[in-house]
Amino acid sequence: MKKKMLKITQTRSLIGSQREKHRAVMKSLGFRKNQQTIYKNDNPQIRGMIQKVRHLLVWEEINATDIPAPVERSAGFTIIEGKKAAAGTKRKKKRAAGKAKAAGKSKTARKAKTAAKAKKA
Repeated sequence: MKKKMLKITQTRSLIGSQREKHRAVMKSLGFRKNQQTIYKNDNPQIRGMIQKVRHLLVWEEINATDIPAPVERSAGFTIIEGKKAAAGTKRKKKRAAGKAKAAGKSKTARKAKTAAKAKKA
């Protein structure tokens, strides 16, 4: 026996929805944005939720074998290994050099320099 599923698509926005219950039901079904399609098992609980928000949805019965395979997405960034990754960018090098230069001077030397400038003025 083939397993029955429901293909549910949100067709209308939740903006202006009159009841907070509608928002809660849509969230519990798993909808996050308009025109999103989700696949759920066909059972009385899901059918009841669909009936509560039927004015926002379109649904149809399908077989479990008809569900398309999910698309694999990348993480959105690339990890680079090697010398270039360890060296960093020019900006990072300049910043590190400036910090090293400032760290070389002691507080007392910097205070004396500012005091000398104040006396001149």
